[in-house]
This record gives sequence, C-alpha cells and structure tokens, in this order.
Amino acid sequence: MANGSSVVEPRDDPSSDTAGDRPSGVVTAWARSGTKRAVDLVAGVILAVVTLPIVLVVGVGSAVAFRRWPIFRQPRLGKDGRLFAFLKVRSLPADVPADIDKYELQDQPSSTWGRFIRRRHLDEFPQCWLLVTGRMSLVGPRPEMPGLSATYDPLFVDARLQVRPGITGPWQISPDSAGLIGENPQYDLWYLSHASPTLDLWLLWRTLVGLFGAPSRTMTEYPRRYASE
Repeated sequence: MANGSSVVEPRDDPSSDTAGDRPSGVVTAWARSGTKRAVDLVAGVILAVVTLPIVLVVGVGSAVAFRRWPIFRQPRLGKDGRLFAFLKVRSLPADVPADIDKYELQDQPSSTWGRFIRRRHLDEFPQCWLLVTGRMSLVGPRPEMPGLSATYDPLFVDARLQVRPGITGPWQISPDSAGLIGENPQYDLWYLSHASPTLDLWLLWRTLVGLFGAPSRTMTEYPRRYASE
C-alpha cells in the first residue's frame, strides 16, 4: 500500500497545537532512521532475554488454561505493507475467531486467566522477539489486521505503513486504545510528524508506569519540548 513517499495529505487534528504546527502527514527523519532501528535491535536482544522467563511462565499458564499451543500468531500489516506474524501469549479459547475486533471481543467467552494477562499486558511480551527480527519497533503505530486496515482511510493507512509498527506509542497509552485504531487516527499521524528520540523515551516511560497503574494520557497532555519541530 505504501509507495515510499514520506508525505501524505494532512488531516484535521484538534490537538496539533500541543507540539508545533508541522502538518500531520510529514514523517520525521527519526521515525525512519537507521539509528532508531539500531536502538530497537539492541533493546530487543536485551528485552527478549529478560522477559523470556516471564513468557515461559505465562505460556505454561495459558497452555494449561486453554489446552492449546500458548503462542498465538496473527497476520498484521508491517512496514511497506508487508504481512508478518504478530506474536502474543494466548489469552482466549482457540475457538474464538482470530480476526474479530475489540468490540466483537467483548461478546466472546473469557477466563480469569485470560483477563489477568491481558490487563497486565503479559500477553504482549513475545513482541520483544519481533524487535530483533526487525518486524517491529519499540515505539510506533500499533500494527493492524489487514481486514480492519482495509476499512480505514487509505491515506491514514499509507502513512502508518511508512514506518515499522511499534510495541507502544501515543495511541497505545491513550484512553482511546479501548476502541479501534482507525477511530482516532490523530495519535499515529501526530507521532509520525513529531517523532524524536526524546519523545520515544517519554512514551516508553509512560508505558512503563502505566503497567503499574498510572493513568493513560491524551494528546493534550504530551510535553511539547520532546516533540520534533
């Protein structure tokens, strides 16, 4: 879907005054840089090793709870529109369709174990392995399922596919992450046009404290000084 261009049409963004006035369709050099990839690789190796014991324990729990292979693989769209296998620890029964959205998920049966690991984001730790393989970045847009992505604004989708998808990012730490990515495109477009090393560090910090109960953040609460101008 992506054509390699670094610019898409700007979209209305009610929060764009929080970090400069750059149009929301411009992708910063940092978001596409080799330095960012190098950081992801080093961090990915460290995190893959550090989180491996947690993945093993959680994986055994899911294998017992659901009587299936505990690592769940799902096709997602990555950089330049390439499909890759998105990895999570299984948190739902095997008979739940793999391509349902968050709203449909609310009507599906769930277990205490599944709810626990999703609430604590323990099911997300296998994604650290995807940092090493280059499929994902520490910070960036959340990778989306192809079927859902096809229902979004094509310009929005094209912008997102210019960079590697991220384990965390503005949408992921926002209160709007309870819905669908395409319902609030301003988060990803804002990140793409203001990404910087310091902004990534701040988003990683907010992700970490969020794991321990800190409240989510809206775009109006982002520190302007960390955004690329």
